Amino acid sequence: MIKALVFLHIASGTGAVVGMFGALTTKKGGLWHRRMGKLYTWSMAIALLLALIVSALTANVFLFLIGLFSGYFVYTGWRLAVVKDGTRSTADQLAAQFMVLCAVAMVGYGMYQTVSGESLGIALVVFGFFAFQPAWSDVKLSTQWPKGKDRIVLHLTRMGGASIATMTAVFVVNVQTTPAFIAWLLPTVVGTPLIIYWTRKTLQGKPAAG
Repeated sequence: MIKALVFLHIASGTGAVVGMFGALTTKKGGLWHRRMGKLYTWSMAIALLLALIVSALTANVFLFLIGLFSGYFVYTGWRLAVVKDGTRSTADQLAAQFMVLCAVAMVGYGMYQTVSGESLGIALVVFGFFAFQPAWSDVKLSTQWPKGKDRIVLHLTRMGGASIATMTAVFVVNVQTTPAFIAWLLPTVVGTPLIIYWTRKTLQGKPAAG
């Protein structure tokens, strides 16, 4: 059963990678950008659901927390794309509150792993800190998402974070490093400056081409 779930996870993850690159290389807001964005969002949703099921069946707390972390970025990035009037639902607020708790759990469990000699705990601590700030910001938003350019910027940063999570999954499967946490954090180190670059371009009203 687990092998079948893993196979489906890989298949949906492949669809997510196709959708991610498609959305990155098409005109922002255009028809194909929206289509590729939908492919990415739904493929990632399936891949993450399967990852959560497998990690629960195998009692892998690390991967379970990483799945929740990635899922929040995908979910909020999608919501910011479709809710243009700024209205936040009860589900949005509950998701933000839940992610705050998950972020705290990530930091706590990551510290426990690190003290126990598991180097991957370092990656979990870093991801926990990365998850806490946006989730806490969303909790404070109450009933409204940002509108206009601020909404686009937030959509960009959330989908950027989700894309880093996608590339991290691809990277750790294909590249082994010593210590292991380097492979988990390298896509974040590379991807974060790119998100900052695109954010600044958008705020300046001059989105980069593509």
